[in-house]
Amino acid sequence: MDAGLSSGAPVNGMTAPRLLARLCLGVLAVATGACRSESREPAPTEPTRTEPAHSEAPPPARPSSAPIHGVGGVEGERAAYDESRQPAKFIAALGLSPGQRVADVGTGLGYFVPRLSDAVGATGQVVATDVDDEALQQLRERMLGRKNVTVRKVGPDDPGLEAGTYDLILLSEVDHFFQDRAAYLNRLRPALTPQGRIAVTHLRAMRAPLVEASRAAGYTIVSEYDELPAHYLLFLRPSVSR
Repeated sequence: MDAGLSSGAPVNGMTAPRLLARLCLGVLAVATGACRSESREPAPTEPTRTEPAHSEAPPPARPSSAPIHGVGGVEGERAAYDESRQPAKFIAALGLSPGQRVADVGTGLGYFVPRLSDAVGATGQVVATDVDDEALQQLRERMLGRKNVTVRKVGPDDPGLEAGTYDLILLSEVDHFFQDRAAYLNRLRPALTPQGRIAVTHLRAMRAPLVEASRAAGYTIVSEYDELPAHYLLFLRPSVSR
């Protein structure tokens, strides 16, 4: 140790005790400053939870005026859509007769339902099914004056149709929603009358998977209509009993 410090003699005007006190204060200040710097670093955050808490309120209901996607449209509301679907030409191609029973499976907003209703007449019946409550409610309101139309809620894998009843089952722009096309076509089979048909229409790019599924399910393409601008229309009948 330095002799000046050990003897208590002044060093630069300070006695040894005072110098030691200054040195201790300096060391304390450096240590304190280091702690503050560390305290400014943000604490690690918990990972964001994607599952909603059970106490959260459900999302607000969709306003009735908001468009519903994936459920088709209403004839007369969009000229471009009407031009693409050609509803008068399409219904004529179905070859329906008064008194027949038709199921429009996956009807959505029921684009073809009014014309189907007119085609089968007062003695016929149209059953329009879907899984979407809001679309079905809008369709019910539009069909209030039509006694030959029944609007029905069904499950995603259950057609909900009576056995041996339908002369025509229509699948319009809906088969891509089926988890298994072939399995769903098999579920439709019992609802057909002995001469009943399934009419399928969709964009032409969607034709191949439907044709493959229909063959796997034991159906035969009995005819096809090819005069729509963007859609195919083909008719299926069971080729084997299952």
